[in-house]
Amino acid sequence: MPDELLNYLTNIHIYQLSPAWAKLDEQCHSIVECGGDWSKYTDDISVHSGLVVEDAFLFLCGQSFEADFMLPQMELRENYFTNIHFIRIASTPWLLFLDVSEQTQQQQLQQQNANELSLVRDQQRRVLDRYVGGAVAERSIEGRLTFDAAGERRNISTMFIDLRSFTIFNQNYDPQHVMDVLNQYMEKMIPPILDEFGLVDKITGDGAMTVFGVLNDQNNPSESALRAALRIQREVLTMNDLRREQGDYIMEVGIGIGSGEAVLGIIGARDRRAFSVIGPHVNLAARLEGAARGGEILVDETTFHAVKSLINDYECVNTELKGIGVSSVYNLRYSRDI
Repeated sequence: MPDELLNYLTNIHIYQLSPAWAKLDEQCHSIVECGGDWSKYTDDISVHSGLVVEDAFLFLCGQSFEADFMLPQMELRENYFTNIHFIRIASTPWLLFLDVSEQTQQQQLQQQNANELSLVRDQQRRVLDRYVGGAVAERSIEGRLTFDAAGERRNISTMFIDLRSFTIFNQNYDPQHVMDVLNQYMEKMIPPILDEFGLVDKITGDGAMTVFGVLNDQNNPSESALRAALRIQREVLTMNDLRREQGDYIMEVGIGIGSGEAVLGIIGARDRRAFSVIGPHVNLAARLEGAARGGEILVDETTFHAVKSLINDYECVNTELKGIGVSSVYNLRYSRDI
């Protein structure tokens, strides 16, 4: 190795590594001379007209270098890293390739694995965010969204939403228009649920089943469900006002909410499994939604008592619900700004 480079290595306290080096012309456009152990850095060395040309540093040699620099842990071949030093000694430019220690290589690989894991987590977060909302996605990724997949009992609120007059609309318009309008309504219906930490259990064509209370820190799932329902009705009302002005078809939303103890878990066959909620109030919520007219929010007695401090006006009637019998049904007409 040239004495100039040995002195440089001594000055930066490097003694035990095996460098390779290349002496460049004054313009740094080509290699005048090279030496050292290149096998540590590349498999592709060719000799032509006395010059060593190697793809890994051709890019570097084509640059305009105005000051010395060091590029740490550059990968010249897969899983082989080097520190590249560019230095001028007595106006002569040099490229010095220093193999990194095994410990440094392991740190580099660990960093790569961490970066890849971070990318996977970001992809998971984006996918989950689309279906369960940002807050739930964050808890799930961080392991703070917990329930026993084999089954556990928990007090939750279940909300069913459905578009009224959708069947007639579906029969009278072309499929693309039907899907476009349906998605417009879903854009108003789904965000309020996710913002209140609700889980969209399933979307059933023109409606949805949602669950509140799966998060451990959700103290009153009934209030969360009510806030989501009220916002949905307000959003849909505003949307319908605009559609009415434009002469477009109008659909209103009926909502039913039931609360109580339910079994949460994962059910299904080996190749097809899904989160599920099972309990009497789940069926009750579905029946309440079926009885709700456009613009109404019908809740059961348990839900009503959990949210009554937030309600300004309501109507209670005894209603025959299919498969359940006569039940006290509360129509929440108005509420405070919650």
